[in-house]
Amino acid sequence: MAGQSDYLPPGLPFNRGAWPQEYRDLENLDLRASGLIKNLYARKVTRKAVEEAIDTVPEQHREHFRARLNYWREQRENRGRS
Repeated sequence: MAGQSDYLPPGLPFNRGAWPQEYRDLENLDLRASGLIKNLYARKVTRKAVEEAIDTVPEQHREHFRARLNYWREQRENRGRS
């Protein structure tokens, strides 16, 4: 992904420690979603584990987490296609 993510506002400092907690939480959820999809395709986790992971996410971030899961799934499925 070139540049900054679509869910983060422009102009955040490079130092992630200086980010507001809300944006750090969003980035951590994105990283978690990426790892889950990677492990799902590697058959290290099951769909049930992904569903359980969705349920563990706080309600206010659940929709964002689902969107990032879908984003990473699409990236995985489109990998190698030009």
